[in-house]
Amino acid sequence: MKLNKYLTTLAFSLTWLLSIAQEVKIENQALYLLNFIKYFEWTSEEIIIGVVGNSPIVSELELQVKQNPKVKLRKNVDEVSVKDCSMVFIPEAHTSQFELIQESIGKEKIILVTENESLASQGAEISFYVLDNKLKFIANRTALNDSGIKLSTKLLHYAKVIK
Repeated sequence: MKLNKYLTTLAFSLTWLLSIAQEVKIENQALYLLNFIKYFEWTSEEIIIGVVGNSPIVSELELQVKQNPKVKLRKNVDEVSVKDCSMVFIPEAHTSQFELIQESIGKEKIILVTENESLASQGAEISFYVLDNKLKFIANRTALNDSGIKLSTKLLHYAKVIK
């Protein structure tokens, strides 16, 4: 009986810790997205970050963009509305839409950021990954160059760069 109580407590504790870790990851991703903006030379005064589908990152971004009137947030973007964005974030849950979104972007000057690290090698400009419980990102140099948006090389100092 004591073992069952102990295991139940342990399971609850682990679930709680995992949910906190997920919240921290989402908060950090939102901060990264907003900081990425500083490293690009945008052609528009207004920067629009679009999020594909419904994602917990939206509420965190809503809090953050209030502090920067230059940045706007678009929720639930799809292959049509993505063209109005400066930067598009594809959460892990919507990875299946990557090719459709990428095809829709075409040669538009839009930075594509994903939560799936394998998508960097498939053409996403930036992809998040976790290493040793720390959020990191991969920068696809070819995709960044092809985006047509000038990039400060300082961003690449913080990234794992692929070609």
